[in-house]
Amino acid sequence: MGFDIVIENGLLVDGTGQGPRRGDVGIADQRIAALGDLRAAPAAQRLDASGCVVSPGFIDIHNHSDIALLTDGRAESMIRQGVTTQVTGNCGLTPAPVHDGIRTDLMRT
Repeated sequence: MGFDIVIENGLLVDGTGQGPRRGDVGIADQRIAALGDLRAAPAAQRLDASGCVVSPGFIDIHNHSDIALLTDGRAESMIRQGVTTQVTGNCGLTPAPVHDGIRTDLMRT
């Protein structure tokens, strides 16, 4: 099997309860397709993760990014922390779904 990207030599932490282990991550069609020793697998791109922890994206279940996501949808600060999914609207205010009149006020902040 060929991969678009192989992240090699990382310390894999996958959230399954299994301890950290050295290994590679194969990515195909924007999805994690394989974990393990992928040194012999063909790949369009290889990234050396020696000395780095490699894990799937984290889910942030309590944040206050609701409105910030509307003003800058890249959420770069969250991505740099490994967060790929955010649960929003759990603190009593949410920008979606929201009445049009309130949306205008929220977008000004």
